Amino acid sequence: MSIIRFGADRLMHGTFAILAPVFALMVAQPAAAASYGSYAETAGQAAVGATFDNAAAAPSGDRAAMLASIDQLPTAADRADALGQLSPRAYAVLPRLAITSMDSYDQEIRDYLAERRSIAADAPAGVPTHGDRTFNMMLSGGLKQASFDAAPDRPAANMDGRSVRFAVDVRPVDNLIIGATLGVDNLDASLDLAQHPRITLLTTYIGPYASFNNGKFYLDVTAGYNLAEYKLRRQVQWAGFDDKLSGSLVEGDGWAATGEAGAMIRTGGLRIQPFAGLQYRYADMAGFSEAGGPAALDVAPFNTKSLRSSVGMRLSANMAAGKWTLRPTVEGRWQHELRKRTDSRIEARAATRDLEIFTLQPAGFARDVAEVGAGLTATYNHRTSVRLSYHGEYASDRHVNAARLTISRRF
Repeated sequence: MSIIRFGADRLMHGTFAILAPVFALMVAQPAAAASYGSYAETAGQAAVGATFDNAAAAPSGDRAAMLASIDQLPTAADRADALGQLSPRAYAVLPRLAITSMDSYDQEIRDYLAERRSIAADAPAGVPTHGDRTFNMMLSGGLKQASFDAAPDRPAANMDGRSVRFAVDVRPVDNLIIGATLGVDNLDASLDLAQHPRITLLTTYIGPYASFNNGKFYLDVTAGYNLAEYKLRRQVQWAGFDDKLSGSLVEGDGWAATGEAGAMIRTGGLRIQPFAGLQYRYADMAGFSEAGGPAALDVAPFNTKSLRSSVGMRLSANMAAGKWTLRPTVEGRWQHELRKRTDSRIEARAATRDLEIFTLQPAGFARDVAEVGAGLTATYNHRTSVRLSYHGEYASDRHVNAARLTISRRF
């Protein structure tokens, strides 16, 4: 029995001697990190995580440190947010900013055409109705502010803008206006409240417009080309990691077209214009590469396409005072997006190009928008007009407010 007990003691002692170093190593080392894809809360974060999980080679020193800092973040939400910052989500809203700029140009021209109809309808005998004496020039300046709510794989954005516009037109025949416009819009956008990346956008818009009315009905048509120049800056930052990134000047193209038709109804001194319209917008961004550390990206071109229907009503009244005519105007409009998906997917990869490409599909914007407008025009001798106006756009995920001062004169 003593021999058996002695053998058992020796066996247990040997087993402990073998397992003790293994147990000590397990206690001394942290558990292996979970896959990065498992940290994700959105499809875009999962695509970034899968890219790191599928990497065949061991990460370089900078990237290894970046990934280790993600593993050490205290909460699942922090790790998911880090993956989101490593995606191009900060750029998802940029074509929408260009479309907001196009909408402002288009709305301003259509407001101006409505004023031209009102002035012509009340002009006394002797005021020219067509020919070279009906050349009209318009100059305007405006301010606007917009906010866009965050959504899966799309950042929140706050935008401020300043614009200048010039237009010239003529009536070649009675009741027909043909003209062209040129405008410049400068926008500054702050994205994501935590890191405050800044995006600067300069747009130049040029295009023709036309308006026809027979005193009972009208038809307005506008079109334009928009050249957008983006200056990109963003910061990827969380506990244990900080990378400031920048891109060169990136260009984008845009196209806009709008048709609007309505009735012209007069009841005493009140003018009523119910209308319906169709708007097409296209904006793209060229591909670009970020400069910076291990978080820098190569981003492929992407775009936004929008086709919207609208219905609304415009009310105005004329109040004459000598050679002056005051005309207050109010307007309401409801827009509906006809395309189910307006934003293209965004493809990107690490700027070092040693990892596979991943895809981001940002959440779409609300498809229904309410618009309101109000203005006051003072016209002198049916020839010179000064107008102060406001235009607002309200949807469940965005708000746009704009104010403009417009001066026009017939020569």
